Parts: sequence; structure tokens; C-alpha cells
Amino acid sequence: MNPERPKSLDEIVSEAQTMPPHERVSFIRRACATDEALYTGAIQRLASRQMWPDAVLPSEYSTPATERPDLSGQRIGPYRIVRSLGQGGMGEVFLAERTDEYHQQVAIKLVRHGLLSRQVEGRLRLERQILATLDHPNIARLLDGGTTPDGTPYIVMEYVDGEPIDTYCNRRNLNVEGRLKLFQVVCSAVHRAHQNLVVHRDLKPSNILVTAAGVPKLLDFGIAKMLDDRQMMHTMAVTQADYRVMTPDHASPEQFRGDPVTTASDIYVLGVLLYELLCGYRPFAIKGNRLTDLERAICEVDPIGPSFAIAAAMHEESSSIAQVAEERGVTPGKLRRELRGDLDNIVLMALRKEPQRRYSSVEQFAADVERHLDGLPVMARPDAWTYRTGKFIQRHGLMVSLSAALVVSLIAFTITTLVQSRRIEIERDVAENERELAQAERDRSDAVSAFLIDSFRLADPSQARGVKITAREILDGGAARITTELRSQPALQATLLDTIGNVYLSLGQADDAQPLIEKGLTIRRELFGSENLDVARSLFSLNRVHSEKGDLQVAERLAREGLDINLKLSGKKSLETASSLCQLGVIEYQKGELPKAEPLFQQCLDIRIARLGRMHEEVTGPLDNLARVAQDRQDYARAERLYREAMDIDRHTHGEEHPQYIRHLHNLATAIHEQGDLATAQPLYQQAIDLYRRVLGPEHPETIDAMSSMGRVLNDAGRLEEARKTYETVLELNRKARGPRHPFIGHDLARLGRLAVKQHRFAEAEARLREALSIYAEALPPGHRFTAAAQTTLGRVLVEENKPREAETALTAALDTWKREYGEQSILYSTAQASLGRAWSMLSRPTDAERALQESYRVLAKSSRPADKETASLVRGWIEDFYSKQQRPQAAQEFFATLANR
Repeated sequence: MNPERPKSLDEIVSEAQTMPPHERVSFIRRACATDEALYTGAIQRLASRQMWPDAVLPSEYSTPATERPDLSGQRIGPYRIVRSLGQGGMGEVFLAERTDEYHQQVAIKLVRHGLLSRQVEGRLRLERQILATLDHPNIARLLDGGTTPDGTPYIVMEYVDGEPIDTYCNRRNLNVEGRLKLFQVVCSAVHRAHQNLVVHRDLKPSNILVTAAGVPKLLDFGIAKMLDDRQMMHTMAVTQADYRVMTPDHASPEQFRGDPVTTASDIYVLGVLLYELLCGYRPFAIKGNRLTDLERAICEVDPIGPSFAIAAAMHEESSSIAQVAEERGVTPGKLRRELRGDLDNIVLMALRKEPQRRYSSVEQFAADVERHLDGLPVMARPDAWTYRTGKFIQRHGLMVSLSAALVVSLIAFTITTLVQSRRIEIERDVAENERELAQAERDRSDAVSAFLIDSFRLADPSQARGVKITAREILDGGAARITTELRSQPALQATLLDTIGNVYLSLGQADDAQPLIEKGLTIRRELFGSENLDVARSLFSLNRVHSEKGDLQVAERLAREGLDINLKLSGKKSLETASSLCQLGVIEYQKGELPKAEPLFQQCLDIRIARLGRMHEEVTGPLDNLARVAQDRQDYARAERLYREAMDIDRHTHGEEHPQYIRHLHNLATAIHEQGDLATAQPLYQQAIDLYRRVLGPEHPETIDAMSSMGRVLNDAGRLEEARKTYETVLELNRKARGPRHPFIGHDLARLGRLAVKQHRFAEAEARLREALSIYAEALPPGHRFTAAAQTTLGRVLVEENKPREAETALTAALDTWKREYGEQSILYSTAQASLGRAWSMLSRPTDAERALQESYRVLAKSSRPADKETASLVRGWIEDFYSKQQRPQAAQEFFATLANR
């Protein structure tokens, strides 16, 4: 098919005349594509024929433009025009010089003759206002401004005698490092603009001139936008022509879509600029000159990395790759190798379609470039597998049957594989004798990726032949293939067994994961011996299995074994050691050993920040863990701060539909809930549930946990029957997902027991709580806080059932735990102490009872949490009843009066 012939100016104008006035702008935009001269000619032609009402005509063309006479030699204020430097969309720039003793060369921008309108004058005033706020050595300075005798506004700027940044780099054969350093300087100028709430919106090479001394200068804020709309209301009205405030091939997706433009738009365009500086090509190649094709490419098509653009050009006979490489002082092959990896990732992160997934600031963008130059890990990570896997599934319409959790897990593994491959490449460059090992590891990574992709092909309609393939079938099929097809490749077989096992684990299928991971561990031990990093990775996976199943003693043993290997082989500050520390901390936390867990989480966090930077995705795990420790210690302010920091990082690196982000959201809701703010906590819980169901599925353990939390909110809000139904649903789902004797089944039973107490169904409550304690006795170490919580509620139930001796036994054990963990002034200790005081009263121990009841009430009465207020009210009744039976009712009044007067 022949490409469509571009329309001529006459054809465009003639066709536009047949259309309603409000449709002509968009038609001309599509017809002219990226040809700005053609667009300008068409707009001016129609304006001169008065074919456009002012409300529809782009306002800079509301008065017909005429040819400006040569101004050379004319004076504007103290300046004499020398020559024209060029024309833009709304004005012309001239070189001028002062005629007084200063002899200074300047650049003067004049509104193009015939374009006087409120819109254009407003833009020129805005540009003058913006330049007046920007003081930076790499931004062209505003020197003066005014109006000519005929009323034409102008501004006077610093004259920059330089070349566009791409031309400067190419003419001097600047290498990649030199280009990156020059780019960092540009970033500092753009960052200064952003600090002053200014978005440039037109960061193309011709607006960044570099002087002969190598100093870049940022120019032309004519279409810049001030983020504080209050400052621009009097300056520039928003019109239907605002969509054209861009250079199409240097515009962000949101500029094309007409979405709000923020600093993220400049970050995107800086990504385009860096792409061109590094590889000499633009991120998007389109055939023809149609603006719609360019818009589709920028808004919908994921660009390839600069190194892949070089590789593609190397296979095209007619490409200019030899010249591109020569301009960078290297061969094409070496240029591709220099750009591969970190630089690909940095550029592609800036070019992400979604603004929130790019770098959060230009400063962060430049800092990642600096980390690359210093040989440090960068925060940018590959993104292609996320998109391609998702788009593959969307194309074939199997998202309903293919679990999102599987996709997320496989993507996460693939990213991990690629990161590992990159690390091995660096090691290969450092030591020649590691080349063969590195290539073998890379081949193994490629084989793993190929195997996983091949597994996905089961879902391809051409393979499935109309049969829906579920995620479980893909996993089961992959596991079977591993055992039968890879016997001759034991190292690869072990890696894939571990990978598929971890996918099962991510889906909450610990029983299915265990045999695969155990087999992978056995193979690795046979191949490599006991002290090997791959063995440590298998131990890490297996301890997670036992942790999920509640086998904490086995999990701890495996975790410590893996940690010892990592410490010996990779050192105290390695990322492998950090992961082992975090997992061991999780196990200690599950055991209720907060003093042991906290330093392990902190060490993990310190290592990851030092190695990866504060904004890296792997930092959020220890942040979340430390937040949970703070929450358990009732330091809610610190817990909330840490959860929100983790959410900010994951929102930036993954987006909100990622299990890690949802986990932080759920935990944040629990922290807010425990402070008694039910109105804020409930919608957060619901948001977490909705996201979990969409991402992981309705029967995933984490979805079930979020539902259980919602039950707690309903319980605390007094919606007891709704809470009861929620808890019963959760219990049923958990028994299927985790098995009948998992610790979380104990949690569900204990919550149903506490709810039964509220409804005065004490026999049911006792049965639920005793079953929970039976599970805890098997799964948890002695003196665990979960056990103490169930004992506290059971003691209250036994008091209500007139079984004070049994209550005393349960409550005394609970008090020992609460005293050790939180002290005698904690709510938990006081709650148990109050019930014990009630039991002692029933056992005719008035002195002990009086002391326990009074001490517990003093603490409970201070709490603002609804649950604690409810307990305090109950204890107040017990105190009144105690003094009434002692025939001292006045003593109760005196006690409460004394507290009220404090």
C-alpha cells in the first residue's frame, strides 16, 4: 500500500472552510501533522479570510500577520537591532547591542508583526515574569523589557552565542560520559525552574544552547507554565489553542492528551533529549508525517532502549550508525555496550507513559545519572517485561482466567534475573578470569526467561485452541516439564524449581511450593556443596515456606543457615545478607520477639539504603517491618510515618496495583484503626480489599487477611452481625488456603470468640478461644502475645461463667506476657488485670481485687480508643459492684471523684 500523500496548503484550507468553525483547529492539527510551517500558514490563511470566529481561532492569529520589514539598524530603547536570530510560534528574536558605553550584545524578542492579541501579549508578559524569577547560571537571564513606540511588547535577554546541545556534542565527538555530565548541568537548570513552580514544556535541543566554553544555557520560556495558577490568572488565559503549546516530537503523552502538565512532563522530555544525546536517534520512529501517528507512538508505544536502537541500526544497511558512533568517539558495538543496562533503564524510566512512574523530580533523575557515572547501583529498573507480559495477556483475552498474582510473581522473578545478569556483567568487566562464569550465568538467565515465556504460550489461542488455560494449569504444567525435560541440566532445573516454588508461595500455596523448593535445594547441594550462594537462595525460599505454614522453629533454623552462608561468601554489607536479615527478623517477629526482630530489620534497611538508595523498591520491605514493630509497641506516629514512606516509594516504582503497595496500605489502615479512627481506617481497608481481589484474587491469603481486618472495624463500630458473617467467611477461606491448624486460624477463632463475648454468648466464646489456644500451643512459642491475647479474653469469659479459679490461671499467664512485652502501664496489661481483679473479688480476696481493679481502671480511663472506652466502662461497673458487696458504696464515688479531679 502506498503511503498517503500529504495535503497541500490550499487543499487543507479549502477542506477546513467546509467544516463548522469549532472543528477547524483539530482538523488542521491532524492534517498538518508535525509540519509547523504548514500549520502556521493554514491558520494565517483562514485568519486573513475571516473564516474563524475569535472564540475558535487560536488567539495568536486573531489579527492577520503581515511580513515584518527588515529591522536591522533600528533602535529599541537603548538597543540597536543587528540581525534576526530566528522566528518562533508567536514572535521573532533579534541580536541587538547597546548603543551606550556598555556595548553589550543582547537578544530581543518581539511579538511577530500582526499578531498583537491579549493572548500573545499575555504570554510574553508571562515569559518575562518567569525569567525574572529564575536566577541560575545555566538559564539565559532577563535583562530588560518594554514596549516599542508602535505598541509592540518586547523583552531583552542575555545573548547566548552557542550551538544546540546535540550539535555541540556531535561536532566535538563528545563521548557518552561527557554527554551525561553536560546533561546533568541542564537538569540543574530545569530543577531550578521547577523549584520556582515553572514547567518549561519545550526542552528541545534548539532551546538548550552550549557556548564555546562548554556552558549550556536554557532558553525560550515562551510556552512555559507556572504551576501556581494564582500567579498566572492575570497573565495567560486558557484557550482552545493550548493543546498546541508544544513541539510534537519533544512532547510528553500528557501534553498530547491535554492532561494537566506538571514537572513530570519536563522529566519525560528530558528523557527524550537524553535518548537523542546518547544514541543519536529519537525514541519513536514513525512512517510519514502524520501527527496522529506520532501521537499514537508517544501515548501508546513503549520505546526501545537506546542500546537496542543502536543494535537495530547496526542491522540496517542504509542507517547512519557509523556516523553516530564516530560522533561519540567509539565503534557501534562499543556504543551499544556502553548504553546497555543502566543507561537503558534510566532513559526508559524517564519515558514511562504514566507521569507518577517516572522519576519523582529532575533532581532524582540527575542523581541516577550520577550513580551510574560513579559505578553505583541505579534506582531505575527494567520495565519491558511488565508491559510486554501484560500486553500479551490483554491481546489474547485471558486475564480473567490467568491470575494476576502469577503475572506479578513471574515479572518480579524476570526483573530479578535481569538485575542479577547485569551484576554479573559488571563483575566480568572487572576480572577477565570471570568471563566464562558470567556468560554461563547469563545463558542460564536467558534459559529461565525462555522457559517461562514458553509456559505462557499455553495461553496463546493458537496453542489453547479455544480452551481456557488457568494460572494453576500453567504452573502445574511448568512444574511437570521441569522434572521431565531438564534432567540433563540440573543447575537450570534447580533454578526453575525454586522459581515455580516461589510463584506457588506468592499465590498462597505453601504446600505446593514446598516439594519443588526442597527438590531444588537437594540438587544445588549435590552440585555445589553446602556453602554456596545458590544453596543460600534455596534455604531462603524454604524458610519462607515454613514461615507461611507457621513452622517457626524449622523456619528459624533454615534462615540462620542461609544467613551464615551469605555472611561468609558475600559479606556483612551485601544485598544477599540484607535479605537474610530481613527474613530472620520476620520469623523473630512472628515469634513475638520484638527486641530481636527490630535490629535485624534495621540492619537490612541500612544495607539496602547504602547499596541501592533511599527510593529503591527493596527499601520498602524493612520499612514496613519496622513500622509493624512500632505499631505493636503502640508508637503509632512512627508506624504511620514509616508505612507512608514505604507507600510513596512503591507508588513511584511500581504503581498502586502492586502487592507490595497494597500490603503497606493495609498495614497503614491497621495502625490508624488501632488509634481508634474507624472513619479513616474503614475506607482504607476497603481500598486494600478491592486492590487485593483485583491483583491477587479473592482467595489469596493476603486478601483474606484484609477481609479479617474489615471484620474488626465492623466489630468496633458495633455492627456485630456484619462482623460475625465476615469473620465466619474469613475462617472458612483461611482453612482452605492455609490448613486447619495454621496460626491464622487461631486468630480467626479468637476474633469470633471476642465477638461472642460482646453478644453474651459465653459458652460459644469459651469454645472458640480454647480451640485457638490449642492451635497456638502447637504453632507458637510459649508466652507469645497472640496466646496472651486469647488468654485475656478467655479469662474474661470464665469470670462471666462464674469460673474464677480457671480465670485466674489464664489471666496470670497473660499478665506475665504483657508485663514482659509492654509493662504494667499498658492497655493490654490493664485489661487482663481488670478481669483478674474481678476473679479475685469472686474468690473473696478483697485487698487484691481492690488494688487490681483500681490500677487497671486508672490506665483504661485515659485511653481514647473506642474498644478501651468500652472496657473502662465495664470495669467501672465491676468497681461499683465490688464496693457495693463490701457495703462501701461511698468508696466507689470517692475513687471516681478523685480521678475526675486530677
